[in-house]
Amino acid sequence: MHRVLLLLLASALGVPVARGEEDIPAAKGSSPPLLRGSVGGIRAVKPPPPAPVGVATDSKPPVQTMTAERMGNDGIAAFQSGNFEGAKEAYERVLKVEPNNLPALVNLGAAEFRLGHNDEAERLLRRSLQIKADNPTAWLNLSIIYLQRNEPMRALAAAAQAVVHAPNDPVARNYLGVAAGRNRWFDAAEAELRRSVELKPDYADAHFNLAVFCLERVPPATELAKRHYREARRLGAAPDPLIEKAIGQQAAD
Repeated sequence: MHRVLLLLLASALGVPVARGEEDIPAAKGSSPPLLRGSVGGIRAVKPPPPAPVGVATDSKPPVQTMTAERMGNDGIAAFQSGNFEGAKEAYERVLKVEPNNLPALVNLGAAEFRLGHNDEAERLLRRSLQIKADNPTAWLNLSIIYLQRNEPMRALAAAAQAVVHAPNDPVARNYLGVAAGRNRWFDAAEAELRRSVELKPDYADAHFNLAVFCLERVPPATELAKRHYREARRLGAAPDPLIEKAIGQQAAD
C-alpha cells in the first residue's frame, strides 16, 4: 500500500516514476528530529571520459567537445576547492557550448545550491532530469534541496528515485532515511539507515541518524541509540548535547 502511495506522491509532484521503489511502512513517532547530512551534502559529478580518437559519438565538432571537457574540468577543480562562484562560471561556459551537457547541468545546480540559490539549483536539476531521468545524483541533490526547504514529501519522492537508480549508494539510502523520518515514517527511516551502514559501516552521519530515530521509538531504544551514537562519535561526528542527555552523558566519553 505504501509503495502505491509513494508512486502517487511522485506523480503528483511531477516526478517521473521508475519501478522498484521499496515499500515504506507507516511509523509511530512525535516531533521530527534534528538529523545529520540533510544540508550541504549536495554532490558534484565528474564528466564522462572522452571517447577514443576516431570514434564518433555525436555531431559536435571535436574542438567544441574538447573545449567543453576542459571547462568542465575547471569547474570540478573549482568546486572541490570550495570556489563555487568559479565553478558556476565554468559550468555556464560549458552550457554555452553544449546546452544539454548533463554533468554541467547537474554540477551548475550543485554550485548554485552552495551559493544559496535554491530555486535556480532546482530548475537546473529538473532540466537535467528531463534529458535523462535515471540520474541518481540529480535526484539526490533535489532531495537535499527539498530537505533544506522543509518540503519533506518532495524530499522523500526525490530520494526514493535516487535509491531506485543507485540502490547500493549509502548516501542515497541515508537521505531516503532522513526524508522518511521528516515525514514521521520512523520505521522506514530506520530501515534505510540500517541499509546505509550495511553498505558503508564507517558512515558517521548514518550512525548518528540511527541514534536519533532509535530515540524516537516508543519506548525509546536507548541502548541501541547509545551504540550508534558512540560509533558516530568514534568516526568523527560532532557531539550533540540533546542526544547525550537522552542516552546518558557517559556515551560521549
